[in-house]
Amino acid sequence: MKRAALVIAALALGAAPARAEKLVLALSSQQVTIASNYAGADLTLFGAIRGARPGARWDVIVQAEGPSGPVTVRRKEQLGPLWLNRATRAFTRAPSFLATLSSRPLQGVVSPEDIFSERLGLRAVTEGAPAEGTRKLSLSEDAAFVDALIRLQTERGHWREDGDGVTFLDRDLFRATIHLPPDIAFGPYQVDVRLYAAGVQAARETITFRVVKAGFEARVAALADQRRVAYGFVMALLALAFGWTASAVFRRE
Repeated sequence: MKRAALVIAALALGAAPARAEKLVLALSSQQVTIASNYAGADLTLFGAIRGARPGARWDVIVQAEGPSGPVTVRRKEQLGPLWLNRATRAFTRAPSFLATLSSRPLQGVVSPEDIFSERLGLRAVTEGAPAEGTRKLSLSEDAAFVDALIRLQTERGHWREDGDGVTFLDRDLFRATIHLPPDIAFGPYQVDVRLYAAGVQAARETITFRVVKAGFEARVAALADQRRVAYGFVMALLALAFGWTASAVFRRE
């Protein structure tokens, strides 16, 4: 029995791959500071492939996501001279920021089934069951709301999909640039990096960064969070002061 166990163990070790690819990641900065003069920023992701198989052709998909929350999309319809919000579609968890960058278009890297099962790309992240309370929509209606959300978020610069967003500097070294908009949300962000060879995932790693406030805005936010009663009292006094000042100015005029 012992000899058989040793043989099985030896065969298992022999069947195991001699080498396994691994990703080593680094960001140009792991903290983005927002001050009054912030107008957007670029983060550069560098990646290295360790233990690469000779002759393999690599593809990389980088997906960066920011804090998620509920989002409701409303469709306006004209009723006589008025435009009214009619049908709505609520999305339970929509990322405030989403960037999918790849060395080739996603369809050339992985199968359509894997794109949706792995939540790769804007549509795969967006589609899903509506939030509770949303009336049942037809497939065409639901697709229209998904398209509208993607279009709105893309126009705002909050979402982006780029099939040429990852550049190989040499065979085992790549780079991607993550563009952050001026009105980016605060909080933690996750960058998910996947390495593929012939459509099969060979390695996966994640790296994170944070978007934080700085300067006067940070001090005000800290005061509002740590001393809420004092903050509310000061805001009330300021409102009274501004109101009294405006009233005095208009009386003189």
